[in-house]
Amino acid sequence: MEEKTIVTTHKYHFVPWVVLLVIAILVWAFLFVHARPHKEYTGYYIYCINAAETKMTYEKYSPKNKKGEALIKELLHNLQKEPSDVSMKKAIPANVSVDDFILDNNGDLTLYLDASYGNYSGVNEILRRAAIVKTLCQSKGVRAVQFYVAGQPLTDSNMNSIGYMTAESFIDNTDSGSKYRQTATVNMYFASRKGDKLVEVPVEITYDATIPLEQLVIEQLLKGPSTIDGVSSKDIQATIPKDTILNKVTLKEHTCYVDFSEQFLNKPDGITAEVAIYSVVNTLIELPDITKVQFSINGKQELFYNDSMPFGDVFTRNLDLVQ
Repeated sequence: MEEKTIVTTHKYHFVPWVVLLVIAILVWAFLFVHARPHKEYTGYYIYCINAAETKMTYEKYSPKNKKGEALIKELLHNLQKEPSDVSMKKAIPANVSVDDFILDNNGDLTLYLDASYGNYSGVNEILRRAAIVKTLCQSKGVRAVQFYVAGQPLTDSNMNSIGYMTAESFIDNTDSGSKYRQTATVNMYFASRKGDKLVEVPVEITYDATIPLEQLVIEQLLKGPSTIDGVSSKDIQATIPKDTILNKVTLKEHTCYVDFSEQFLNKPDGITAEVAIYSVVNTLIELPDITKVQFSINGKQELFYNDSMPFGDVFTRNLDLVQ
């Protein structure tokens, strides 16, 4: 009699159940993990500079105080401490003393530094200043920061008062792959082809913070739209005479003071006086911390622009002229 091979099949009925159970566990685990909210870091940063002094960097920090002067003091104390990472440098050097600070009801913080801070200049100073401002502006109630050095307002290389700065006054270059020079997009205003309206044009400006951003945008207005990549000068035109010289630009308490040479008063043909003036005003007020603009010519106030338009007052944004 032939032997028959008996194949038992009951174990094969068990395998699919095991597989299904494993799959169910994996699916449950996947859903559990992905259903949990991903928490982003919401703490504070103490900004500092890298060892090469070419960019900002930072360390995470959990303050003991939550707001007000106590938190400002705590942040200032940490800005003067050596970072735990040896590849970083503290923003406030050991030889610089913070003499005092005053926070007003508008959230404007004035920081009083001793004369030693004046020994720092160029990119080194700007990086330190950016780190200090960005750190302090994290404090609730602090909107902007201005520096006084040896009792006098901090000035730039052209002796212009720098005034109040916000965290947005400085382009963040803490990214490991970023260079110090970066690009900012600023909305600028040029004259329409008919010359009776303003045309808003987004313009990329290379920015390294060694020159005030308000100076850079005025210089671009002086050059006119023909120098802007990707912009057709067929539909827009310049608003400032080409031979105009920017003598000085100063930002103080949210007002930008612009001093031009006398050529500025010679309105270009084909545009209205309002378009010429508000091309500068609206462009500057696009920048952080500027809400008003006042003009002067060679250091003196002029009552009228082009012998017709009142020119001695403070100007605010005018969107009615924008087409």
